[in-house]
Amino acid sequence: MKIVIVAFANDNHTAPLKWALEQAGYTVACWGGLGWTESRQATLSFNGDARMALGTFTVDPGDVVWIRRPNPPVPNPNVAVPDKVFADEEYRWFSLSVMYLLEHLPVRCINPYSASRMINNKAVQLCLAAKSGLLVPATVMTNAPLAVRDTLKDSQRKICKAFFPHIWKKEGSEALAVTETFEIAADALPEDEVLTYAPAIYQEMVVKAFDVRMVLLGTTVYSYSLRTPNEALDWRQEVGQGHVSIEEVATPADVEKGVLAFSREAGIEFGSFDFAIDRDGCWWFLEVNEEGQFLWLDEFSPSIHMQEKFLAFLTLPKGASRQDIEKKQAKFPSWKDYCRSPAKEEVPEETHLVAPILSVEP
Repeated sequence: MKIVIVAFANDNHTAPLKWALEQAGYTVACWGGLGWTESRQATLSFNGDARMALGTFTVDPGDVVWIRRPNPPVPNPNVAVPDKVFADEEYRWFSLSVMYLLEHLPVRCINPYSASRMINNKAVQLCLAAKSGLLVPATVMTNAPLAVRDTLKDSQRKICKAFFPHIWKKEGSEALAVTETFEIAADALPEDEVLTYAPAIYQEMVVKAFDVRMVLLGTTVYSYSLRTPNEALDWRQEVGQGHVSIEEVATPADVEKGVLAFSREAGIEFGSFDFAIDRDGCWWFLEVNEEGQFLWLDEFSPSIHMQEKFLAFLTLPKGASRQDIEKKQAKFPSWKDYCRSPAKEEVPEETHLVAPILSVEP
């Protein structure tokens, strides 16, 4: 068995986890996604059964494939201009063929590509969360000005957030502007036309005691409280500045039951869930990221050992228990071990941006 990671080898999670797996005796192969260069090429063969080669290695029965961060396909830049649209589409469709075929090979996929694409949809997340018995704040997703104004006409406090994170950077400057959740009121709304510039998510505000980041590993969940000095509405920016305290907390039985029901319905084994905990101790589901970052938990609190827990989960059979995970996690070096190793200095540093999408403005 080898571990196949669909991401570049210098990805901020791939590099430390690949090192830790190899230190524990596992073979690891990384593939960044379809491209025209040799390391990013792919071959699918069908002769009674399906076979797959990615770059310089094959995907074999019994392998574990972690679909960490597949990158968009990159066609050969030398293709003739009149053929560019055709080539781009061929690369796009072949890339999808590779990704969807993975879950039909005799390998374990974390997570299946079809499930990951479906659950990446915010509307589907809220629908499944409510169906699974989790508390979900009243929400409206729209680009219709009348719907926005109608949503904000009552006395309940509301927030606005984007569907997807984005970063703006001014050319020649270090200044960044980052999308984040903010409180919004009817008397602060712009003209109707402005409300049509970009759709948004408008949601009833949970007056929080604190936030929780939960990591799902198969049938096991680990929950951690997140507290910021200024009780920030959106803690992500505070994490980036190191202004957060983290502590493991017990997951209420009904919440754990709901999350496991959610994961079964969604077809995912792994994900990072965000909850807002109100002043009465109720857990409100906000969102899940099935490719979610988790090593930052170890960076803030090395006693969490999320790196080792994840690798135990990755290398154990599907359905492994919490006891199985915590017994096997001792086999792997920690995030702290990685930070002290020469391997960390040998990997080009990846910028830890909140969003993968960047606009550069003149």
